[in-house]
Amino acid sequence: MKKSFSLLELIVVIVILSIIVTVAIPKFTTGVEKSNLVKIKSDIMLIRTGINGYKDKAILKAQDLDLETLEDDSNYLFSKVLTYPIKPTSTPKAASWEKISNESYRVWIDSQSSVIFYYDLDNSTFDCDFKEQFCKELTQ
Repeated sequence: MKKSFSLLELIVVIVILSIIVTVAIPKFTTGVEKSNLVKIKSDIMLIRTGINGYKDKAILKAQDLDLETLEDDSNYLFSKVLTYPIKPTSTPKAASWEKISNESYRVWIDSQSSVIFYYDLDNSTFDCDFKEQFCKELTQ
């Protein structure tokens, strides 16, 4: 006698797999989105801490060191204030950074959404426009 699966058994397996996939994929994508937001928040806090550390060192050395730009001549972003600078990207992808000008940087939330952060030399702040969709969420 030949052993094989019946059509009914195959249909049951396909239905079970489709139910599992329907439940698992949304949970996976929301987990990835949350991890990207956590990474961006971490980057922002590190950049802000680096700016404050740079200014504190200048005060301790009794020097007037203005931090006019957050980079030196390397190909990485925030190289003057971060121990491990961030590599910029040329294509939009989640949790990636790009430099717009000496004072402004774009961070991509996903491939379509981004927030622009501004470095204010006078106040030594690194903030975004709170009217932007994700700005408040990223800075709290």
